[in-house]
Amino acid sequence: MTTVAPGKREQKRDRTRERLRCCALARFEELGFEKASVAEIAADAGVTERTFYRYFPTKETVLFEDFASRFDWFRAALDVRPEAESILDSVRVAVESFPDDREVVRQVAQLRASLLSGSVIEEHLRRVQAGFAAEIERHLLRRLEKTPDRALVAAVLGNAISAALVASLRVWGEGGGDDTEELREITARALDLLRHPPEALTRER
Repeated sequence: MTTVAPGKREQKRDRTRERLRCCALARFEELGFEKASVAEIAADAGVTERTFYRYFPTKETVLFEDFASRFDWFRAALDVRPEAESILDSVRVAVESFPDDREVVRQVAQLRASLLSGSVIEEHLRRVQAGFAAEIERHLLRRLEKTPDRALVAAVLGNAISAALVASLRVWGEGGGDDTEELREITARALDLLRHPPEALTRER
């Protein structure tokens, strides 16, 4: 029996996931989100409906695949940052290092805004925020190994930083989501707000 090396299996899964995503986006644009069926998407990709659901539990998750694919990259990018570096700088570099196709990012953001309701987008953004928070918290627990109350510190900072990242995505999307360079600028500004909050918020009364 021929066995496939784990690396090749992962590559095959990645190719299948990307093919499904591309076919789904094409169907959404052609027919609209509601009319595009999973059966059609799967057939376009040359797989079964069961295979589609193995990769995407719902059609909506296809429109958030760009976030899901970031978590592994984000984890690896964080882990190679120097420990002496500010965690805010480490997060910014990790986020900016993702090899985005800017046009795809722009198109998917606009599809989300036009095809999904605000409540659905908010639900998925909460999951995205939780995913980023978990990765930042994991990284900080290792970095703060000798720090008192490191669990509390890692949890608070992880959730605060991930909230800033998702707030950037929300503000960018509400502004039209058509300039990915603007997203980078908004993200940098959001992280700087954690470092230097407005004086009115820190002034003692």
